[in-house]
This record gives sequence, structure tokens and C-alpha cells, in this order.
Amino acid sequence: MMNKTLIRLAAAGLVFCSCQSDSYKINGYASHLHDGDTIILALEDYQNKILGQTIVADGNFSMKGVTDTTVFCRAYLNRDPLTSISFFLEPGNITIELNPYPTPSRVSGTSLNNEWQGLNDSVQILGDKLIRLAETASRTKSYNRQQLQKSIDSLHRKISGCITNTGQRNKNNVLGKYIIDNYKGPEFK
Repeated sequence: MMNKTLIRLAAAGLVFCSCQSDSYKINGYASHLHDGDTIILALEDYQNKILGQTIVADGNFSMKGVTDTTVFCRAYLNRDPLTSISFFLEPGNITIELNPYPTPSRVSGTSLNNEWQGLNDSVQILGDKLIRLAETASRTKSYNRQQLQKSIDSLHRKISGCITNTGQRNKNNVLGKYIIDNYKGPEFK
């Protein structure tokens, strides 16, 4: 009798879990924000389409729901929308570290968001180098500027390559399609 009850409970648990395959949970960390701050979740391309909101408590926030499609979203601090992160809302556990602007925020947890964060990290590192070189070029004698310009051009190509390679590597998923549809690489000479 006891074994039949355990088997029924296990079967019910499996059915329940299989029905939850389209659920998501966002675990957010916002240690620099204030208790009571409101975090908004909206579609990235239609930010007046708010999907949800939550309140920061003890440096944390969370949201959960159901989605049957993967969509590109943005979570942001209501009182300062520049404090934000763009990410893919999809079934699974998503972790967000929301930092005050201009400190970059971070996302992880699902394979798409891990790939998206990796791309953002690469572009950020290369972009920081590009900015430093451009600042150096403006203070450099003209005979050294040509070499600096070559270095700037090389970094610009690397950034473009990171983006297009990520798009091609992910061409069969939402991330790749987003990049392919929205990124127009520069025409290099």
C-alpha cells in the first residue's frame, strides 16, 4: 500500500513538473539599490508593454511567470531607467545582477543569456580598449596617429567579428536571429 502511494505521488510530481516547462523565474540581486525600489520588466522593443514589476527587498528581487516563447526584454529601475539590463526572457532560471548606471548589469542562468552575456563582456572589453586608444590618438603627435588608427580599426573589426560570429553560431535560435536581424556591420575599407 505504501509503495502504491509513493508511486502515485512521484507520478503526480512528474506530471506537475512537465506542465511547468514554460515557466521562468528571475532571481535578481541589486545590492546598491534601496529597499522599496520598483523593478519593471518590459519588452525591449516595446517598452510600454510592461510584463511585470517587483520590489527590491534586502538587495534582492524576484519575478516568476510563464512564457511560451522567448522574447527580448529589459528589466530596469523605475526611478532610473538607465539602471537596466536587456536579456532573453525564456523558460528556466534567470539570474540578474542589476547595477546602478553606468556600471554594467549582468545576466546568466539559461544558455541564451549566458551566450548573450559573453558577447556583452567581449564587446565591453574591446570597446574600453577602443576608447582608450581613441583618447590617446587625440593627444598624440601626427606621425604616431597613423599606427594608432590602425590599432583602432583592428579593434573595431574585432568587435564586429564578435557580434557577427555570435550571430552565426546561434543562427538557429532567438539570439542569433536577433543579431542577424538587428546588427548591420560597418563596411571596412
